[in-house]
Amino acid sequence: MKAVNAIILAGGRNSRMRGIDKAFLEIDGQPFIARIIKALKGLVREIIVVTNDPEKYAKYKVKLVRDESEGMGPLMGICSGLKASGARYNFVVACDMPFINTALIKFMLDKKKGYDILLIRDSEKFHTLFGVYSKRCIPVMEEMIEKGELRVRSIFPGLKARFFSRKAAEKFDPGLLSVININTPDELESVKINTRPRP
Repeated sequence: MKAVNAIILAGGRNSRMRGIDKAFLEIDGQPFIARIIKALKGLVREIIVVTNDPEKYAKYKVKLVRDESEGMGPLMGICSGLKASGARYNFVVACDMPFINTALIKFMLDKKKGYDILLIRDSEKFHTLFGVYSKRCIPVMEEMIEKGELRVRSIFPGLKARFFSRKAAEKFDPGLLSVININTPDELESVKINTRPRP
């Protein structure tokens, strides 16, 4: 498991959060980014944060990487992180997902052999910012970026992907809290009231 690295995407514009950096929003007095790093530390060899504001993360013991090109969304962030990683497989998560479940991550990593991407699919929705990506994704990502096709799902046809159902994921993470992402102040208040943070 330790041959795997983690990539945290922290390059969003935070427009729906009124400009507040989502990585530093807090639940129970702990910033999202600190919660995510803590959860990942025992699972991976190295943690990479993709950010265009690296000075904000100076106190965390992580590798800091900039997007190769700014303003091109998560596909560019994942690609930049994969290029900077020394591991073949990488677990990718967004900085606004504070309830990631380590049991679910372990399950997904255990199934990685023979695949380039492993994600959760809930009906027609693919949770692209919580999943396993191999470095084999890089050339396909570069091709899509060059074409201006910036949706992460655009890379699926060119790679060997495995998708887990919501039912399969909920065996490890009841309620599938791992994929909850916080985009607005109202959502933040709602999860503080209604959701118990997972370890």
